[in-house]
Amino acid sequence: MTTTAPPRSLVGDRARLPAPVRDRRPALAALALLLVLGGALTSALIAYRSGDRVDVLVALGDIEVGQPLTMADLGTARVAADGAIVIPVERRDSFVDSSVATTRIPAGTLLTPRMFLSSGSAVPAGAQVVGVVLSATQRPARELREDDVVRVFLVPSETGDGAQGTVLASAVRVAEAPGGGAGDTVRLSLLVPDDAATSVVTAAATGSLAVTRLAPGTRPLVDFRRP
Repeated sequence: MTTTAPPRSLVGDRARLPAPVRDRRPALAALALLLVLGGALTSALIAYRSGDRVDVLVALGDIEVGQPLTMADLGTARVAADGAIVIPVERRDSFVDSSVATTRIPAGTLLTPRMFLSSGSAVPAGAQVVGVVLSATQRPARELREDDVVRVFLVPSETGDGAQGTVLASAVRVAEAPGGGAGDTVRLSLLVPDDAATSVVTAAATGSLAVTRLAPGTRPLVDFRRP
């Protein structure tokens, strides 16, 4: 009886069969799960932050420079604070009837502490807080700061030359210098006596006002009542 051997080619083919491919589907599934969980956590964080809102004070109507703040001036808005310098509703009593606006505040503006005189200060009888806008030729080059004392002049608007002007107020306190006073145009709030307020306001409105800085320690004509 004759036995037939299998062809060599078939034996060789079996010897060269590739190793079974490892199934990677469980690893891919795990990665997909991690991505889904990460996305869910990110969405939850965004939702949480967007819901992190607080009630803050807002101007119901226009508030003029020097105007005492009353309850009737205030409304509330719910906003995402995220570090913004605003006034929470809980601090309303700290400003009502004890604060004066140092800048004009349009209706609907979110209120900040810098828009008002610092807590504890008060405008004395016989004085007013007046807002002025000054160009680079109408004030010292070095930045003017809150509590500086300045001399106020009436000058020809086309020259802005304080040295040739008429003195409107010999020594007045800078009540507020929002954002500093070193730009091309700056805004200041000045505490001036009643008898000089009209002249200062008129000169400021016509661009005919200039100021010079006085020496530290100079006593102003009128000053805030402080605690």
